[in-house]
This record gives sequence, structure tokens and C-alpha cells, in this order.
Amino acid sequence: MTALMAGIAARRVPTARLTQNVLETGRGDGPPVLFVHGNVSSSLFWQPTMLALPAPYRPLAVDLRGFGDTDAVPVDATRGVRDWSDDVAALLDALGLDRVHLVGWSLGGGVAMQSVIDAPERIASLTLVAPGRQ
Repeated sequence: MTALMAGIAARRVPTARLTQNVLETGRGDGPPVLFVHGNVSSSLFWQPTMLALPAPYRPLAVDLRGFGDTDAVPVDATRGVRDWSDDVAALLDALGLDRVHLVGWSLGGGVAMQSVIDAPERIASLTLVAPGRQ
């Protein structure tokens, strides 16, 4: 998948760390569900799932740093996945989201787990799809 599906819009969101690409469906009033993609992928992976998510949920999908249309800022590998989880926290701040339901696939699962470790109060629920190891 290399293009946006009907019903999905993309926008770049400046954060305190970098500018991140986020996909949205336009349903903005329900509980937010943030989808985090796996390695060698992007937010585009989540489009069918985002469109299938029932109301009242607000689906969002982020491109991690270096993927998709998010800034290609270097990752400090000595921090494990923390650059990415810190980026997720910065995105929540920039979007004004106190808590989200977090869904992570593969590498995104590791990022999601680190997000829960670092800031459990910000995660309403965690769903892992074939998560990578930490």
C-alpha cells in the first residue's frame, strides 16, 4: 500500500522532538486509538483497520521517526526503542491527548510496551499484534 484509502487523511504534526506524520479518519470526538506500525512499514499498514474501527473510537496512526512521512531523525540505538516511545509521548502532547488506547504491531509493539512502562497513566489499554522483543 502506497496511497491513502478513501476516508483517510494525512497531516504532519510538529512536536517538541520532530514533525510526525499522522493518519486520521476525521472521526475526532471519541476515545483515541493510536496505531503504531512495524519495521519496514508505515502508518499506511493500518488503514483498513482504522476504517473498520467502530464509532465512537477516533483512529489515528503514526509514522515512526525514519518511516513514512515523519522526519528522518537518527535513532540512538543505545536507548532501545525509547526514541520512538518518547516521540509517541511528544505526539500525544502535541495533539492534546491525555490518554489513548495503544495498538502496536511488531516493532510498534515494542514501542507501545515501552510507552506503557514510561507513562502508564497515558495508556487506556494496550493491544499487541505479533510484538517484537525488547
